[in-house]
Amino acid sequence: MPIQVKHRSPNGETRPWTFREILRGDPIDRPTHPMVVHFPVAGYIGALALDVLSRAGGFAGAPLAATWVIVGALVGFAGAAVFGLADRSFMKPGSRIRTVATRHMLLQYVAAAIVALDLIVRWTHRHVAHARLLWIALDVVAVVVMTIGADLGGQMVFKMGYRVGGD
Repeated sequence: MPIQVKHRSPNGETRPWTFREILRGDPIDRPTHPMVVHFPVAGYIGALALDVLSRAGGFAGAPLAATWVIVGALVGFAGAAVFGLADRSFMKPGSRIRTVATRHMLLQYVAAAIVALDLIVRWTHRHVAHARLLWIALDVVAVVVMTIGADLGGQMVFKMGYRVGGD
């Protein structure tokens, strides 16, 4: 579908898109948040896999690779957070869906904070051949928290029937 340059209301009037509508993906008629959540999810899991591989498989470059994967995951998180906040801003305050969205958001922020802590802890030792057990522990906790938060996001769509732009 082509990009819609202006918002057209049901009565035919046109106006420029608001910033929130642009962030939500209205001009492309697609929600943007689901398009970018894959980056932090894949990054957190990928960093864990690389750290485990460095201890189990002798891949000496894995801790350094995991460090840069974490950097990319945090950049992806920043995008997902901005687009998610835009989606949440359209939800009715006090509604059940907004309450669940807030829980989803807070869990993802906690996961990102754990990953950021992991990055800080590992940064000066990122060139070692084997990931430290603390890094793996932080990876595991972040992945578990992220998964619980992602489940809430899935419940909003598949159990509660929330559709972005369906206001």
